[in-house]
Amino acid sequence: MKSQTIQTLSILLASATFCMGGLDVLYEWKYIAYEWDNPYDESSSRSDGRYDRKRIVPNDVQQLSDGRVLVTTPKYYDNPASLSIVSSRSENGGPLLAPYPSWDWHKKSGDCSGITSVNRVRVDRCNRLWVVDSGKIGDEQVCPAKILTFDPTTDELLDTFEIPTELTYNPDDPSQGRVEIQVVETIGDNCEQTWAYIGDPEGFGLLIYNGTSIWRLNDKIFAPEAEQTNFVIDNESVRLDIGVGSMLLPPSGFVEEQPVLFKPLASVKGYAATREQMHYSYSGIDIQYYMCNYTIPSQELARDYSSDGVLIAGFPLQTAIACWNLQYPLVDPYVEILDQDSEKLQFVSGLKITKGIQNGVEGENVWVMTNRYQKFRLGSLDFSDVNFRILGSNVADLVKGTYCETKSHELVPTMEEKFFFKIEN
Repeated sequence: MKSQTIQTLSILLASATFCMGGLDVLYEWKYIAYEWDNPYDESSSRSDGRYDRKRIVPNDVQQLSDGRVLVTTPKYYDNPASLSIVSSRSENGGPLLAPYPSWDWHKKSGDCSGITSVNRVRVDRCNRLWVVDSGKIGDEQVCPAKILTFDPTTDELLDTFEIPTELTYNPDDPSQGRVEIQVVETIGDNCEQTWAYIGDPEGFGLLIYNGTSIWRLNDKIFAPEAEQTNFVIDNESVRLDIGVGSMLLPPSGFVEEQPVLFKPLASVKGYAATREQMHYSYSGIDIQYYMCNYTIPSQELARDYSSDGVLIAGFPLQTAIACWNLQYPLVDPYVEILDQDSEKLQFVSGLKITKGIQNGVEGENVWVMTNRYQKFRLGSLDFSDVNFRILGSNVADLVKGTYCETKSHELVPTMEEKFFFKIEN
């Protein structure tokens, strides 16, 4: 298996010399700093230790409909704000972050009226911004976890839902759990039906919220593979026991049996289930899970689909961005490296494909957050160097001339006819 993986990596990286279009650097930071309301707040936050640049790392990125760019900075420590807009002001560290929707939402530890800690965000088809606040600072549950939805055109709160505490952690180990939004499914012109899929990558579970009720699924396929928990990036090694993440809803027109795709972060195996069974899983039905028949050449850190079937993902071992199009079989010749850079692509923590304007180009664009998380964990970040970046490109331009370009294709009835096989219960 090891020699086969090495051979696969060699093939993929060799192909990169032919198809690499490259990503543009859109924003970059040596360290994170904030746009404060007043000098007193900044001074107070520095003096009480809440603002410490060594303890803040960005994780996810999301372009909003008005062009603003949202980033998350999860509270592994008690830093000032966990959800922010990239402002137009810059200082020595890079662009300042302006807390979203305002500083009033980001208060001191223990005030649960605002936002405590956010790992990921997602905008749905009806332009609602979904935020799952884990309520955790480090390993301490300081506030209840909750789901928040905002209107990003006005920044007004549309809805809030407190997640029952017993659903936010592993039932066999209450110390393990940290919930985050993964993907949002909608049906109807005005999103009359909605399902939010919420991962618990630390507690190895999946939560599903249908707008009124929420429930949790626990299964070994949501847990990491023990042999894949060691991440080697730029000659540095870090252990990450991280489970289910990077959930996806493939676009229509490829598989009639609409799937939900997911995989643990520390895994080279992908899984799926039908959306219909996920919708009714609150009833305790036996879900038929599927496993992908292709083993990827390394862990995937983040990934997303374009509307025409282009999957773009980050491979940590190769410090690369790769693509594949759903129209083709999932086999090595159709998986292509789009960009490889040991400096800029060390740890792809967030990746989104959104419609909008990027660098003056309108269309579907990919947004990639890289954060050298392995150095953050090891305490080896050099704050005189650029550590965090948002990179991007127009998807059509990025995949031009590769197998990832979309062409005419057939609609297949089932997942098994594409790239999955059933897992025996």
